Amino acid sequence: MAFTPIQSAPVRLAAAIAAGDLGRLDRLFLAAKARPPLVVWRPDPEMLRSPVLARLQQRWEAFRPAPDQPPRPNVVGRLLEGSAAEWTMHLAALPTAAAAPGKPVPLERFVYRHYGAGIARHYGRDMSGQTLTAFPGHIGAFFAAVYEGVRLRPEPIFTEHEPPAAVLVRSWRRLILPLAEPGGPVAGFVVGNIPESAVGTLLDVMHDAALVTDGLGRIRLANRAASTLLGVAATALMGSRLDDHVPGLTDAMQALAEEVDGVGALGRRELELQRLGRRRTLEASIGGTRVAGQPLFVLVLRDVTERNAREQALETIAFEDELTGVLNRRGLHRAVPRADRRRSRRSSDGFALLIVDLDGFKALNDQYGHAAGDAVLRSVAGRLAASLRSEDAVARWGGDEFVVLLQGIGDAAELEAAARKLEGTLAPPHRVDGIGLSVGVSIGAALFPLHGDDFDKLFAAADRALYAAKASGGRRLQLADGGPG
Repeated sequence: MAFTPIQSAPVRLAAAIAAGDLGRLDRLFLAAKARPPLVVWRPDPEMLRSPVLARLQQRWEAFRPAPDQPPRPNVVGRLLEGSAAEWTMHLAALPTAAAAPGKPVPLERFVYRHYGAGIARHYGRDMSGQTLTAFPGHIGAFFAAVYEGVRLRPEPIFTEHEPPAAVLVRSWRRLILPLAEPGGPVAGFVVGNIPESAVGTLLDVMHDAALVTDGLGRIRLANRAASTLLGVAATALMGSRLDDHVPGLTDAMQALAEEVDGVGALGRRELELQRLGRRRTLEASIGGTRVAGQPLFVLVLRDVTERNAREQALETIAFEDELTGVLNRRGLHRAVPRADRRRSRRSSDGFALLIVDLDGFKALNDQYGHAAGDAVLRSVAGRLAASLRSEDAVARWGGDEFVVLLQGIGDAAELEAAARKLEGTLAPPHRVDGIGLSVGVSIGAALFPLHGDDFDKLFAAADRALYAAKASGGRRLQLADGGPG
């Protein structure tokens, strides 16, 4: 049954709202089988969750003639200027409404002088020129009581409530700001209204951070998870530049803009982000569509720092030698195909395998113990790794045997020069517990593709060369096929 809200909203309800007692208001909504509204006096920007409402309240505060007085009604135009006008209303008393000196104008004589176009689009109609009595039922009683409560307590109040009609909005966030002449009763209201859209609601319940941006990289929507991930308040995110928070993504999106046709996924990117003194790795899933011919992007951001660290740890276990920290057999096999691909691009490049075997290592183990032997193996591995270029690789093949992969080796002379350098690196004694321990090395070397056109053949050629070096007394370099030694 419809009824006039001004008459049905008891003064007691307005007084309770002014006092912060919302029990009566909750019962009003529950009786109408509706979810009770949220009501907060003097909200902070985080509560408002909207840059429009935050700026509106900030402007209102700036126009106050004194800390305990609301701004004068003549500042309305400056409060409504700019894009805020889309989401802002102005209620003022009818010109014919007369009140006794010092008495407030009856609330039912207030009309909507301005009704934001954005609000009208979402609500489905423009209320300009109508009074508060246009809203029936519990919503009308709620509006009347809240406005009356603001007249009793002239300061900002924020409410969030379900819409009074079936529209594509989950709820309305409303900021009511009073206007009055100094010492006089409230003579008008400026009200910001922001719809809580279904899309915004879905984004907010997502576990992952989500941002909606335009083609210029301006953030149009950000969920709570994005605010937490980036360490920036949602009100500060919306309307700001994406690159100010996640550098590099705008260029990636603009490069994809021509591919946006309809709705679709546009791929993923990984990027590094420095936030709150910590470097993190983010994975960005990019989706896009077009609205009014212009690209619109949806970004889903995930912090994959820990995942990547776990994968790196597993890779370390799978491809590194536990004792020495250099590659194991599996790790070296993974490095060799990269050399094959490199050579296929540059026919002048080859690569070589060197098998390095420690002479006299068993005797050293017997004399000084396995702990000392392990320390020598780590020292040998460290020297080999330190002497190589980034594109080369070294692996512990087993026991006291190491395999070195040298890329970009074109002929036997280059191979011998590189191998002699490694011999010199390993020649000085290894310091273990203050003692210098010396071991000799025998090296068998083979060149791709001269001595083998795949890893197994090349390794077999280097192994035969190593056997020949050991058979000749060790502590020498032997190239495959009787090369110089």
